[in-house]
Amino acid sequence: MKKLLLSIATMALLASCGGEQKPPAPETEIPQIDTTAQIQEKEICKKGYDQKGTKIGFGGFKTTDKVEVKGYFKKFTVDSTTVADTPEEIFANATISIPTDYLETNDIGRNKRLREEYFGKMVSTQNITGKIVSFNKDSNQVKIELTINAVSNEVDFDYAVVEDTLSINGTIDVLDFGAGAALKAINKACEVLHKGADGISKTWSEANIYITSVVKETCE
Repeated sequence: MKKLLLSIATMALLASCGGEQKPPAPETEIPQIDTTAQIQEKEICKKGYDQKGTKIGFGGFKTTDKVEVKGYFKKFTVDSTTVADTPEEIFANATISIPTDYLETNDIGRNKRLREEYFGKMVSTQNITGKIVSFNKDSNQVKIELTINAVSNEVDFDYAVVEDTLSINGTIDVLDFGAGAALKAINKACEVLHKGADGISKTWSEANIYITSVVKETCE
């Protein structure tokens, strides 16, 4: 009887445990994503306008020997430039505004006379303004629209690009901008100073323009 009860108990135990146990299935390995890894994109580097690397100078002439007196502008604004591969592309649509009060010739008296007796006698010439019209790489000329004395003219200047430096040089005649009265006023104010060895006082209507700009690398 005891053997019978033991057999029944064993069968009940096996039934309650669901029979033979199977080994657990292996866990599927989930790959780990490195969230700290950054995709390094290659920088695109081009060139752009640099205010600190730009200079605007001028030269006027006196005496019959045509002696040049040079100066420069301490302040100016250049707008509408772009980031590009070449200076011609950078300045293709550039505009410039030059306050005449910020001229400098390294002579206080001359500075004052130019402001008052020259630019001061012109119409709306607190600022000289300019706009790049076009670059001609074949002839190395750049056409610039200048506005002086409320008169606008397109003037061709020579230009050159050496490495990262753009140079623009040329000559304008202020009579083309209706500035005859201003020219007479400055000649009178500088009558003694503009006399040469021949005793003749002369102020020339031509003026040279010198512009240099060293473009800087800009990366995006």
